[in-house]
Amino acid sequence: MSDVARAAGVSPALVSLAFRDAYGVSKSSRDHILATAAKMGYQPNRVASRLASKTDDTLGVFLLDLHNEVFADMFDGMREAAQLTGRELVLAVGSVSGGLDRPALDSLVRARVDVTIAAGLLLSDSELAAYSGRLPLVSVARIVPGFDAVASDNVLGASLAVEHLLSLGHRHIVHLASPPTDGYLGRREGYARAMKNAGLTPHVITCGYSRSAAFELVGPLLDSADRPTAIFTHNDQTALGVLDSVHSRGLRVPKDITVVGYDNTSATNLPGIDLTTIDLHPVDLGRRAAEIAVLRSKDPASEPMVEVFTPSLVVRASSAPPQL
Repeated sequence: MSDVARAAGVSPALVSLAFRDAYGVSKSSRDHILATAAKMGYQPNRVASRLASKTDDTLGVFLLDLHNEVFADMFDGMREAAQLTGRELVLAVGSVSGGLDRPALDSLVRARVDVTIAAGLLLSDSELAAYSGRLPLVSVARIVPGFDAVASDNVLGASLAVEHLLSLGHRHIVHLASPPTDGYLGRREGYARAMKNAGLTPHVITCGYSRSAAFELVGPLLDSADRPTAIFTHNDQTALGVLDSVHSRGLRVPKDITVVGYDNTSATNLPGIDLTTIDLHPVDLGRRAAEIAVLRSKDPASEPMVEVFTPSLVVRASSAPPQL
């Protein structure tokens, strides 16, 4: 601001008033200051100005993986709600390995955001507890004790997927489950419960979060003499990896094997994929998480707010009765 003030021939205080559109600056002076700043390529430091004015207008956002469309869908909901309240979003991104969770959260602490909306955190509950008091969190798609959260009923969602497969006549159903970490056991639990209720033995294989991980992992399963008739995956990315592996072997979905995913990302509805999946309503989750973040910023001392959404089954062409 000092540089702009010198170039415009005014005081730094007047520059500050002009950029905040505050009372006491004539239109001609403000236009002159803004034009000078534009020529110099000046951009106001919103974090610094927020700290100086003690206003609450910035929300942090943590997304686990930009390659997974479910997080982009969640972000769309967050952005929509944030814009309605005049809040700006500061983004930090993790990785499917979980190794970037802590650095990403620490960067949001340093940015002094009011509240962080976190989608896909892989840190344990005890590790996240260390952020209590210094980084208010609204967890998306996972319930973390002591923090606000917006989640989907994953036990129910997985049960819906298995019950759909059972209704088609499948009995040999394999579940590619996410790594067993805090907050992400519901889909595994729902699958196992539905299988046992049907008098069947669960067959769980732990798989990472990426498409490539599923492609490699499922190969031996598809090549075995005792190939399952259906595979239910813990997210759509891994379901796409299963489809890749199936097609690479000259097999066909759903004639040779049925595949069901989880998340209902936009790619699942593309021609040639038509993936049956569970819709956790990611845009709605993101929107509500941002609304709760705004409420939290206004009332830091209130009890944690936790809301659980009901998922739904979306049936497409990738599921059909087994070929006997």
